[in-house]
Amino acid sequence: MSKIGKTTIKVEDRLREMFAYLPDIVGQDTNSYPPLFKAGDQKELIAFFNQSQGNSNYPLIWLDMPFIEKHLNRKRVEVIGLVLILAVETNSEMLYDERLLTTFANTLYPLLDSVLDCFTVSNTLSYDSNYEIIKYGNYSDQAEGGEGEFVDIWDAIKLTVDVEINDTCLRPIKI
Repeated sequence: MSKIGKTTIKVEDRLREMFAYLPDIVGQDTNSYPPLFKAGDQKELIAFFNQSQGNSNYPLIWLDMPFIEKHLNRKRVEVIGLVLILAVETNSEMLYDERLLTTFANTLYPLLDSVLDCFTVSNTLSYDSNYEIIKYGNYSDQAEGGEGEFVDIWDAIKLTVDVEINDTCLRPIKI
């Protein structure tokens, strides 16, 4: 029996709502870019790579699918091991030390901090402040399928976190 007026919490929609409040990130070209949120599985990720429009698609927050949602009384949903890939376009010539000083320090870590700050201050999502990251220099070589599948070259941080999302109306987020 369903309760009238209740709708299923959609994780992707709730994340999209929150990430709309993320600040712009300054790119290598010193222009500011709003983070772009997308979701999908590995095939969708490859399609996105291959349809990429350069800087307009970066920095990217990619929700990796599939994931398990545990819905609790239609008021909350738990996602254990939610995976977000934070990515920025780069080039293959840089060595890892240079990547750490450029794409990671200037773009990826500020984006990671903004995402975690968003999680912390949001009234619709909670997490216990614990998370895991994996850093990828030249992510396209690391992704399933390996070299040759991707047009763009990414530096990326893979963020894995356990979250609980509720059905409360999102209040504006200030980061």
